[in-house]
Amino acid sequence: MGEFLDTELCENFRKAINEEDIFIYDKEYKEHYNLICAVMDRLDKSVSYLNKNANPPKTEESLLFFIMYSCMILDAVKQLLKSLDIPNVYSVKNKDSYTFFKEVCINAPLSIPEDDCPTDDKFFEYFRSLSMAHPFETSRPKFFRKNEIQYSPWVITNSALSGLRGVNDGIGVRIYSNQFEETQDLMFSFNILKEYINSRFILMKEATEKVYQIIYNKRTEWKKEKVAIDLSPIVTLENIVEMLENRYQDSSIVELAIKILNCTLTEQTNMNIVLKYQKHITDLIPDLIDAVEELDYEKLSNILGSILYAQPKISHKMLHYQLEKIFSYLNDGDELSTNYACGIKQVQAFSNEFAKKWVIINTSKMNGGEIKLLVRVACYFEAREQEQF
Repeated sequence: MGEFLDTELCENFRKAINEEDIFIYDKEYKEHYNLICAVMDRLDKSVSYLNKNANPPKTEESLLFFIMYSCMILDAVKQLLKSLDIPNVYSVKNKDSYTFFKEVCINAPLSIPEDDCPTDDKFFEYFRSLSMAHPFETSRPKFFRKNEIQYSPWVITNSALSGLRGVNDGIGVRIYSNQFEETQDLMFSFNILKEYINSRFILMKEATEKVYQIIYNKRTEWKKEKVAIDLSPIVTLENIVEMLENRYQDSSIVELAIKILNCTLTEQTNMNIVLKYQKHITDLIPDLIDAVEELDYEKLSNILGSILYAQPKISHKMLHYQLEKIFSYLNDGDELSTNYACGIKQVQAFSNEFAKKWVIINTSKMNGGEIKLLVRVACYFEAREQEQF
């Protein structure tokens, strides 16, 4: 049982959407995001089902399920193209619109004059309506005779009789019509139906290309933006934060650097080493500017992270536990909470280890922001000292 629908088309589209957060936040595209998510999930399930059931259906239920999931794919792709403002080559009448079912239409039992022949999409809509018996009669197709109404009691599944009728992989539908004297069976190749479904499904390539084009255009705009120079370090970092937010990127690490530069000290003994630590941050600003202008956000994060999140490789056993509690619990506004008190205990334990070589931490006078700054300072300089040996 081969896979006639290429699952990579869905994977590639999902990858493209996840390449940037444009469709989540950008005012021009975010209104389409729910539709896009729904389409991706529906397509995944529908494609999986059709690929697992790609042989000519032997039961009425399996044929109806195949038609149902086919409808999901056709409608999903059509809605996706419309949402992304992509012209659908099959939305107008041209030679490509009559590729699959034209012979079925002009031959018996339909015997539609070639000039009135429906497009492949219109034929499938007719077949879907009749096979699903919804709403128990079909009368809207323009190729019907005047006042014609059709009903269908059942779909025709693949069997030995199909071969006798000249279609080895035949499927179809039985037709009652007020314009037919006798019951008629409309049959055609199941493989033709699959080829038709696939022809519409591969339009996903165009949707993926359009997404990448949107991303490329946005990135081109962003690369034109330059960080203002000759400003104070804090203003420059604030400018970088604004640019990151406009690009829907996480700016928290830069905001943390700003807090550190703005932090007020209560223990003047720590002033020199804190100023040294802050200078190491400000010395990185040219590299941060390069990273943000190059749209290299991982580089930006790594540059700042090497200072803000530095930890010594060799230390006391409880270091990681202490750091986790300190940075999780010492938050502004939580000073009276049990967690804050727990965090203070860990600060006191941390202070009695390598930290006392570098800073003085007075938990009775300092707020959480100052304490966390001094913890970072101690970790950073301890790590640097270890690297020198």
